[in-house]
Amino acid sequence: EMQRSLVGSEMCIRDRLKGLIKKKKMTNRLRDLNEALPEILVIDLLYLIIGEIVIFLLFENPAKFAVGFLAGVIYAIFCVLNMSFKVRKVVYGKANPKKSYLLGYLLRLTVMIAIFAILYLCDIGDLLAALVGMFIMKLSAYLQPAALRISSKILRKGGKECGEPVSYT
Repeated sequence: EMQRSLVGSEMCIRDRLKGLIKKKKMTNRLRDLNEALPEILVIDLLYLIIGEIVIFLLFENPAKFAVGFLAGVIYAIFCVLNMSFKVRKVVYGKANPKKSYLLGYLLRLTVMIAIFAILYLCDIGDLLAALVGMFIMKLSAYLQPAALRISSKILRKGGKECGEPVSYT
């Protein structure tokens, strides 16, 4: 009985360390790109989930609103990643700042116009809902410091607590 308990404790510790290492590796990769990126992406995804739930609860015919909102959030995530790549390229790659930022801006503007054109011309999504989805770019920038504090606490805990069911698949 005692041996089984010790083996269970060792497995719990091992799983906790594996989970912590995986979380830290992914978080470190994102932080290499932009220090605030992990929290911003979590906020964006939460905004998407909450927004889609609200749309489906409030609207009789939610499909166009949901598609427009989804397109807006995807665009916001694209912009965050694009800006992070551009900043990294300028800071570490010694790229020309003016040229890099101008090309990045033009790319983001072109993608935004293309999204609005597709939503409008194909009549598949609501343009106002897309704008509301894009709003997450500003909101996540303001919420990122609080999300950083929360994620730091979670990563310090190290994953699952002992006594919780553990999956070995």
